[in-house]
Amino acid sequence: MNTLIVLCLFVIGGYAQLGFPSSTGPQIASIHNKARMNFANGGRYIQGVKMPSAKNMLKMFWDSTLAYSAQNYADTCPTSKSGATGYGENIFNKFTTSPATYLDGYATDAPYKWDEQLSDFGLSSLTMDATILASGVADATQMYWAKTKYVGCGVKNCGPDPSQANKTRIVVVCHYTPKGNVIGEVMYEQGLTCTNCPSPTLCESDMGFSTGLCV
Repeated sequence: MNTLIVLCLFVIGGYAQLGFPSSTGPQIASIHNKARMNFANGGRYIQGVKMPSAKNMLKMFWDSTLAYSAQNYADTCPTSKSGATGYGENIFNKFTTSPATYLDGYATDAPYKWDEQLSDFGLSSLTMDATILASGVADATQMYWAKTKYVGCGVKNCGPDPSQANKTRIVVVCHYTPKGNVIGEVMYEQGLTCTNCPSPTLCESDMGFSTGLCV
């Protein structure tokens, strides 16, 4: 019984250390989903090329356990990815001279910055290989990995960074499961939207209209 109480206190305390309000988590998931809907419905262009629609794009959900693990890593003020194998991992660094009291805005901005990788570097194929992973788009492809269902993020004010003229460094870390960017697998199956939702999911309907996501 005492062990259970200690464990509960540890978990509650861990979640309380997240660098943003609890309402920000679902907002981050929603930002991911709106961008995933664009891919799923065939509305996405990359460097002027229209991307095919997706048959199997899952809706993402906020996961507190992933948020806790992401926050733990963010708290170390990392300069590179952890190399952990149990989940996908994205990192965003922001250097600012503005006061960094409220960190939720940096957390919600990170998905947009990761998405910009596709505009900057392009996407040569939907099938993942080492060349694509090394091309600077790995954060974006993780965001749009169709089989990824859960996301959790953390954010940390790492203070002045001497390498950036002492600008304040804010680091955002997001963890994802199931992990994406699997060599030899496709980011998503191209075809008619929602025609191959993995069992038991079905195409999500919102106000009578399909979102294009499997839920």
